[in-house]
Amino acid sequence: MVDSAPPLRRSRLVEALLRGTRASWLSIALIALINTGIAGVNWIDDPRPFWHPLLTVQIYGFVIAYCVNVAVPWESDRPIRTLAIAVAIGAVIGVLLVILVKGYSWEYVLERKKVFGLNLVLAFLNGMAVSLVFHVRLAAARAQAQLARAEADRHLLSKQAAEAELKLMQAQVEPHFLFNTLASVQFLTETDPPAAHRLLGHLIAYLRSALPQLRASSTTLGKELELCEPYLSILRTRIGSRLSFAIDVDGALRAHPFPPNLLISLVENAVKHGIEPSPDGGTIAIGARREGDRLVVDVVDTGRGIVEAPPLPGGGVGLANVRERLAALYGSRGRFTLSPVEPRGTRATLEIPIDPAS
Repeated sequence: MVDSAPPLRRSRLVEALLRGTRASWLSIALIALINTGIAGVNWIDDPRPFWHPLLTVQIYGFVIAYCVNVAVPWESDRPIRTLAIAVAIGAVIGVLLVILVKGYSWEYVLERKKVFGLNLVLAFLNGMAVSLVFHVRLAAARAQAQLARAEADRHLLSKQAAEAELKLMQAQVEPHFLFNTLASVQFLTETDPPAAHRLLGHLIAYLRSALPQLRASSTTLGKELELCEPYLSILRTRIGSRLSFAIDVDGALRAHPFPPNLLISLVENAVKHGIEPSPDGGTIAIGARREGDRLVVDVVDTGRGIVEAPPLPGGGVGLANVRERLAALYGSRGRFTLSPVEPRGTRATLEIPIDPAS
């Protein structure tokens, strides 16, 4: 039987040794610059030419950096201890390489053993100082990356929660709206059969647009408009001449992706808080335009307006959900604003980024 453990250990050793050579050119240049600065300080009291301390310090610095790269202390449970061991090994190897490269004899080394011992200590201290700076910067960068990943995960969870809430809202078709509409159909069947027929057609069109979205996680602006138009037609039949509406959206914009049920939420809010409380009713106008890389959708009503209208039960909850969903889906790139319209009324504006592919 052949023992596979030694080849496995050898492969790991080779991988670790090769890992020590992996460094960016910027890091290499920075280490060389730091080594040159240290050599300049050492040269102040050195009568020899500058290349002597420069060569010595460059050997120390790069050998220590190599050993630190091999040890990868930032992946260790005790990074400082691992770093200190790697720097110490690098300093010892560096001293031996300096002796070998400069061709010092062992007699010369033994005669000046105190100098070489001091060089070993200084190499370790300088290596630890420089390595700690790199280690702290790397730790800060990794912490920042972890924070960014955590923030991304939080946004993802927030988006998933918003989508789950949307699924629940979509599954709960408002009973009052359906019951009132069916009651109106029943009443008109006895008093105005043609009107009952039109109202039933609007209800069928509304359900045909609404039911597929119970399973959809995304839709288009055009499909949202197909949902809003029969909804407003139903309400116009029930409310009468107090409600009128207009939809003016270019055909090219209708194909853009759009969050499900956001637009109908604004339309419902305009009816509930703008048109219904107004004795004279009003008009609801839906428009859309492209501004740079953003899709801007307006829902404007000429009802009582946000300043004059008294607070109604449940007021503001739907719009709060709109803001939460925009934040979950698009972060700071999504925007919702509510502003008054002169002489009276309210403008609700949605802004979402446009997919570059579209």
